Formats: sequence, C-alpha cells, structure tokens
Amino acid sequence: MSLAPVPTLAVGLHPDRPLTEVGDLAVSAERLGFEALWIADSQSLFRDAYAALALAAERTSAIRLGTGVTNPITRHPAVIAGGLGSLAELAGPGRMVLGIGTGETAVESIGRKRATIARMEETARVVRGLQSGAEVEHGEATLRLGWPSPTVPIVFASSGPKSLRAAGRSGDGVYLKLGVHPEVLGWARDRLAEGRGDAGTTMEGYRVHAMVPVAVDDDPAAARDEVRGFAAAIARAAARAIPPEHLPAELGELIAELERVSSEARERQSYVEWLHSPEYAQLIPDEIVRSFAIAGTAEEVARRVVELGAHGIDEVIAPLTMADPAPVLERIGTDVLPLLRASA
Repeated sequence: MSLAPVPTLAVGLHPDRPLTEVGDLAVSAERLGFEALWIADSQSLFRDAYAALALAAERTSAIRLGTGVTNPITRHPAVIAGGLGSLAELAGPGRMVLGIGTGETAVESIGRKRATIARMEETARVVRGLQSGAEVEHGEATLRLGWPSPTVPIVFASSGPKSLRAAGRSGDGVYLKLGVHPEVLGWARDRLAEGRGDAGTTMEGYRVHAMVPVAVDDDPAAARDEVRGFAAAIARAAARAIPPEHLPAELGELIAELERVSSEARERQSYVEWLHSPEYAQLIPDEIVRSFAIAGTAEEVARRVVELGAHGIDEVIAPLTMADPAPVLERIGTDVLPLLRASA
C-alpha cells in the first residue's frame, strides 16, 4: 500500500465530434468511475467547450467537469466568470473547475498573441471578484455580475518557472504538462511552493493535476507505441519551458536529438497527423515515453499512477485524442481504475 495519497484518474477530451457523442463519453466516464472530465477550448478546431460542458453537466450527476483549458484572449474575464458560474449552477455544488491557460491553438488561429502571465493572474482576480458578488475594476471598466454566481476553483495551466510561480500565487491548483520524470516534477513543485509562499500560504489543499498520455495493452510495447507521438510533443514543450540547468541532462540530450531527426517529418504533417504518425513514432526512444507518458499493462499503469502520489500529483488526466476514444476510455476504466481503488 502506498503511504502517499493515490492520485485520482481523470480524462481529457477534444470536442472534435458532434456534441451528442461528447455527452455519451461523459456518461461513460462517470459510469466507469473517473473522477473528472476536462474539455479543451479551441473554437477553430473543436465544437464549443462551454456547450460541451453544459451537455456533460446535464447528463451526469457526480463527475467533476473542467475547461482543459480556456484562455483570457478569446474570452473576456467577465465572459469566463459568467460562463463558468452558469455551468457551476447547472452542474451543482463542487463539480465545476476553471482550467485556464495563456492560449495556444485558440489564440493562434485568430492571429492573436498568447496571454501574458500578468494577464492570467488578473483574470483570476476578476473572475473571483465577480463570482463573489463584488464590483471589480478591470482596465477602464467597472465590472459586475447581476446574478448570484457560484464560485469555481481556478487551475492554471503552467509549465515554465514564472508561470508555475504565478500558478502557486494566484491559482487554486495547477494543470501540468511536463511528463512524469521525478526530477522535473520536483522542480515544478518547488516553483509552485514559492508562489504559495508569495501569497502567504502553503501547498496544503492545493491540487496538482498532471496531463499525461496513458495507454493500456497486454503487450507493453504496443502500449508504448500508442503514446510515442504525444509523449514526444510533451517532451518538446517541456524542454522549451524548463531552464536547461533544471532539465535532467539525459532527457535534454534525447530531446535535442529527437528535434534534429524529426523536424523534416513534422513539417510535412499537421499537428494531429504528426502525433499519430508511424514515421515519426520510429524516431522516438522508449526513454521519452517513460519520462513523458504512462504505458504498459493495466498493472504497470496503475503502479505508475500510484507512484506519482509520492511526487505530489493529486490527479492524472489521461488525454483521449484518438479518432475513437470510447474503447480506450472503457479499457482504462475497466482495467486500471479498480486497481487504483484497491491501492487507495
């Protein structure tokens, strides 16, 4: 039995299909016992995240629901406050979470720059104030919600040192996309703790969510192959976010070599094609998969999720970005979740 708390297991979805199908997946996730469902917000690529969350809230009764993640560029802070408050009212107490980031595809697709860290913190301040019923000064405007909104926890999607410190200072939790290497997680947690110190508080009650590709197969090699592309994408992003002196040397060397040999393949394919490209997968070593994903038999996957509790992870979010996520959702829920419950 693990001495550290066993992380909960959640799923992340792209609403890249009719919303009725997203609702069906939400129902399945709750039936199987997943703790939370996070839905990506990128208006040019997917159906509307807030509409998807409303349908999920209507069709489920207990699973936590979150934006994974929204941003303060395509949505004004007052729009975020009202939208998440409305979803929280529909879902019921304690079910809704606001995951917010600087913006990636949602922002880039409309020709805008990503939000600054200062804008992220300002958005958190405005959302909290509006949902508490206060009048809030923002820019040249005085903002107010004209109805009693529930308050929603705010989770920052953060990777770099300044962003992690801001997440600790201004967030109720953090949404990491840095993989599972113990040294990397320890570095990230130290930055979060510094931010909590800035705010005059501690890590007590602060939730650390880690988005980690997960694959289950009776053949561990087949499971690793399923997540190679996604693991490499997270590795590349982590290498850009983490100062070189804090990235384990062996990982830095592997990622640098991967960048060198894979750049031509990446340029010929869209982002989604690249993630699942057999050509690209051949270039990705197992050590990248081990450090930035969780893959193997059900027992191996459950063991590695449990181990993350000792590194301060409260929840693992498994992104289901494949063309048909239903079988993968069922496999993880049927084979892995019972083992996690037994460990807890």
